[in-house]
Amino acid sequence: MNLLSSTYVFSFFTLLSRVLGYLRDILIAIFLGASIYADAFFVAFRLPNTFRRLFAEGTFNAAFIPSYVSEKN
Repeated sequence: MNLLSSTYVFSFFTLLSRVLGYLRDILIAIFLGASIYADAFFVAFRLPNTFRRLFAEGTFNAAFIPSYVSEKN
């Protein structure tokens, strides 16, 4: 596969992802509106993503381990 066709494929799927994300946001707005249920929905997805970023991707370890080792010594 050459560079140009790879660029087209990547661009197409990026555009498709953006369009589907926009449709998802429209459907959420239609069904939930600007209510407390919409806020609860967004918080319910934000909390697991925050914990995943902290613990699974190593951010917590990169910040905590050096501090812990320096305090222990």
